[in-house]
Amino acid sequence: MTRELERDVGAVLVPEVRVGGTIAGPNAIRPSAEYLRRFPPAGVIAFGRTPEGASSPGELLASVRAELGAAGETRCFAACDLEQGAGLHFPDAVRLPPALALAARNDDGRSARSAGALTALEARERGVELVLAPVADVNTRRSNPIIAVRSFGDTPERAAPLARAFLEGLHLGGAGGCAKHFPGHGDTEQDSHRELALVARSAAEFASVEWTPFRALIEAGVDTVMVAHLDAPALTGEAGLPCTLSPRAIAALRDSLGFRGVVLSDAMNMHALRGLPLIHARAIAAGCDGLLCPTDPERAAEELLLAITRGELDPRRLHEAADRMRGLRDRLAARAASAPPERSLWQRLGGSANSDASYDLRVHGSKSDRDAFARQVAGESLVVSTERWPWKLGAACEVLAPVPSGAGPEARAAINALRRERVDPSGTTNALLPVIAEVRAFDGSYGFRPEDQAAIDTKVTDLARLGWRVGVAWFASPQTLPPGWWERSDLALVIAFAPTPPMVAAVGDFLRGRARPVGSLPTAPR
Repeated sequence: MTRELERDVGAVLVPEVRVGGTIAGPNAIRPSAEYLRRFPPAGVIAFGRTPEGASSPGELLASVRAELGAAGETRCFAACDLEQGAGLHFPDAVRLPPALALAARNDDGRSARSAGALTALEARERGVELVLAPVADVNTRRSNPIIAVRSFGDTPERAAPLARAFLEGLHLGGAGGCAKHFPGHGDTEQDSHRELALVARSAAEFASVEWTPFRALIEAGVDTVMVAHLDAPALTGEAGLPCTLSPRAIAALRDSLGFRGVVLSDAMNMHALRGLPLIHARAIAAGCDGLLCPTDPERAAEELLLAITRGELDPRRLHEAADRMRGLRDRLAARAASAPPERSLWQRLGGSANSDASYDLRVHGSKSDRDAFARQVAGESLVVSTERWPWKLGAACEVLAPVPSGAGPEARAAINALRRERVDPSGTTNALLPVIAEVRAFDGSYGFRPEDQAAIDTKVTDLARLGWRVGVAWFASPQTLPPGWWERSDLALVIAFAPTPPMVAAVGDFLRGRARPVGSLPTAPR
């Protein structure tokens, strides 16, 4: 087998660099020194998010790059899922509100653009050149178990301009972006981490709904598009065939949408592909250029080499994909090298110290300034259902409801921190009830169960009988509100979108009277 083929194989596989303690397992994951020597990657994908919070993959990433350098290889790019800012995977960076909260600001994309710019800036500071965002999915299924608040909206008209604004911010900040998850993961009730998810749209519906944000991102020069492991028979022509393995589906991206950049697969270790043969060779043959997260990079590489030997994969297709990946690597490096200084970046975004777009971030750019930006945007994104909160903000209240057992450790810690800050049982008659729904891979469900609603209704009724004033903090998408709750005059709601640290802190600021919620519903309630 020629050295050129091995180098091409290395270029198209994007192995994981993952800290220990993630949902993948207790141990750190990274390609071996032998793998790096034989199959030098054009890029790797870094993971530092654990159930408890971020744990930096920076040292692992640096060690991989050092080994490549020692072998005389070009520095690989690093990709990372930073939909909520670099703080999602790096503990010393800023955690941002989810996409749907940014959409609630209703500020013509200024918050989304600034969020993208800050994400790019902090990503590059930590060695990440490709941000695997924005999410381009239009979340039309209220109970979607994996997209929900990761989407910028439930209509293409809402989602497209905000996804584009986030990408523009990424580019201004010197990082590349990724439109995901083509052909659209918003109209399904399955999670492709768990199973092959069906999207039963017609070709015309894909074109008019799902593809609108992708078109906007392609027009804005998005660097990569991620193809999802979705069952979309209207596009593939074959029920049960994942789009990542379908030449027809990827041809639609190239031909119908005119995308000329790099096509990435979603993670190849997801259960949607479980049991299917030769997935790596078939994905490259179908038109993917880079394959994220092969379960076993060595076995994936050998599979590709064997497929070439057997005539199951055209070496010219492999070389084309490898050249695209190496070109992406070089473009990302050039963009990062030519990124403007931070002060110039914020000036280019526009605004002044008195404008809603500035957030006082352009002057110094210190960590405290960046945190203040995130906190202000989170506070302003809150949506309050009534003109009058039932008690004077700043007055004592008690966080009454226990944290739901299904909440992850990070959400539980954030809510408990809020409880410790706000609990004052001595004479207070004000109660906040936190309601949580999280979007978490492998959980398989999202939303509010009937028994949860009954429990909240009972609690509100009992407290009202005792003379307590009750508010509900809704840490979930407003799409999942029980029918009629938004219109209820006896129940004050503050929509906080997700039980993440910045959103929980924003609710705490609101209760103290320090936040200025100006958000409006970015999606239609039930």
